[in-house]
Amino acid sequence: MCVPCRSHLCIWCLGQQQHRSCRSPPDQTKASMGIALFYLGQVLLWGVPSWASEEAEALCARTACYTIHWGKHNWTDAQEKCKSNGGNLVTMKSQEEALHVQDLLAKLPRREAGPEGQVRLWIGLHREKGKCYQQHQLLKGFSWASGGEETDYASWLREPRETCTGRRCVSLHWNPTAPGSSGLGWADGPCSGSPARAQGYLCKFSFQGMCRQLALAGPGSVTYTTPFGLDSASLAAVPFGSQAAVSCQGQAPGPFLVCRAQAGGGFEWSSPGPLCASPRYGCAYSNGGCQHRCLELAGGSFRCACHAGYLLGGDLLSCSPVDYCSAQPCQGQGECLGRPGGFECRCPAGYALAGDGVSCADVDECAGEPCQGGCVNTAGGFACTCPPGYEPAGPGGRRCRDVDECAQGAPCAQLCTNTPGSFLCACRPGYQRDSDGATCRDVDECLGEPCQERCVNQPGSYQCLCPPGWALAPNGASCLSGSSPTTPGSAAPSLRPPGEEEPAAGGGHPPGTHPATESPAPRSDPTIRAQPGGAEPSTLQPAGVSSAAGPGEPRMKPDADQATDGPKLLLYYILGSVVVILLLMAFALGLLIYRKRKAKKEKKKARSATDNYCWVLEQAEKKAVDNDYR
Repeated sequence: MCVPCRSHLCIWCLGQQQHRSCRSPPDQTKASMGIALFYLGQVLLWGVPSWASEEAEALCARTACYTIHWGKHNWTDAQEKCKSNGGNLVTMKSQEEALHVQDLLAKLPRREAGPEGQVRLWIGLHREKGKCYQQHQLLKGFSWASGGEETDYASWLREPRETCTGRRCVSLHWNPTAPGSSGLGWADGPCSGSPARAQGYLCKFSFQGMCRQLALAGPGSVTYTTPFGLDSASLAAVPFGSQAAVSCQGQAPGPFLVCRAQAGGGFEWSSPGPLCASPRYGCAYSNGGCQHRCLELAGGSFRCACHAGYLLGGDLLSCSPVDYCSAQPCQGQGECLGRPGGFECRCPAGYALAGDGVSCADVDECAGEPCQGGCVNTAGGFACTCPPGYEPAGPGGRRCRDVDECAQGAPCAQLCTNTPGSFLCACRPGYQRDSDGATCRDVDECLGEPCQERCVNQPGSYQCLCPPGWALAPNGASCLSGSSPTTPGSAAPSLRPPGEEEPAAGGGHPPGTHPATESPAPRSDPTIRAQPGGAEPSTLQPAGVSSAAGPGEPRMKPDADQATDGPKLLLYYILGSVVVILLLMAFALGLLIYRKRKAKKEKKKARSATDNYCWVLEQAEKKAVDNDYR
């Protein structure tokens, strides 16, 4: 005897075609055999589902199905049972997934609750031995059974145990009496299957998409068999690959339909409707199974129709929005957006929708003058440019900023002055700018014969020399006889040419100028005597600065050693004279003291008797004495 099949597409009946319950109309036999062979392959490949003897509840939404399975299992066994059927213990990475699980739990009838009236179910969250508690993370160091630790959602009832020495697993605690989501939370514990830990587990199965629930045009029932081996008659969304067994009242079992993907996208049932249709009911029973409109036809028949902007599906029951963008009506960079009854083309930034409504035209942003300098329009944008000597600055590079070429190593030999958009090379006094505008060459000041006697040109300056026995006058150019030394109060000799102003005290470079890197100037020969004169021979000559030099042209202070040679020589003369005078005075003082001491010694000698007498010289002796003294 053939037992009517309830699951796995009546595999037992494949070889029992003589039985009434296995017979199908001629036009359905081929399709039914194909579907049966499809599921026979699944059973041979995966075997009978591991929970075939367990009670299970399911909820499918969007691209995933969630199932509850009751039974005492440890966490590892529960994960293996889910994995053997193509899934994993459930993940709750978002608030949306948590709401799906909550809706599934709300469908459950009242069951025997665990301690404190709670239902406890394993979920796919665990922490292996050796991995420690992480307080700053949402998952606290736990990871999902499907892999990864990413999540936007967490619902810990309490902080997990801070241990690294043992494996920890998470169970979902649900209080049926608590309102809303307040009765849903996570708690960690040992991964064993003790009665106090979990009464079951939650699985999650992911799919490419879903078919809608079948609507019957007459009395009957539908049983869905999912790819993960669950039979249900109450799935609102049926996962891709599921089989539907239709049983119409008063008719033989069938047809058998499969949820499959369509070439143009979406998922539909393999056989068109309406199902269980009868002239007796027409459109009166469940709208004829039509999703939108049911149209009565002659003879009690009917057909389904869709609202404007929708197309009738291949099952002749469902309606889907017309995909106006499938023909790619938008041109170029345009993006097509479907709208009820039509479409809309949208252009990216930098483009505007053209008058035809389907193409995009480039917007000339430069027309609004967004740049301080120049503006170059580009496809979908623009670029700001700056003139030479300036660089882009500010937000988006729309402003221009002067470039300090002197700070960036301008090719000036001595001095550099930054100017707006450019720079100016200059030379120190005593030099003049060469033809290339950047290098400086020495000026031979001796060609103007500034000295009375001999003139020696030096880099950036000159020195006047006098013959032996002559000294340089205070004017720095004339020579004075050696018998007329410079008085101490006279002005210190200078090394600058006559008539040139003394540089300002403090030295330094004029504001706005930059000294170029160069080797130091050679020092003056200490054997050469400086000219007295009031002005120092300069290492800078105004004629050597620039042909365009003016009052503001940068000037440099002369070399300090050259500027002090004259005063040093004068000081040496004065100090030498003072030392000689002091030595003579000391010698005279010593001689005076010596004579006084000698005189005192002579007074101490005893007087003789003849001392009281007065001796009178003879005339001849007197003349001799007079001659001697004269």
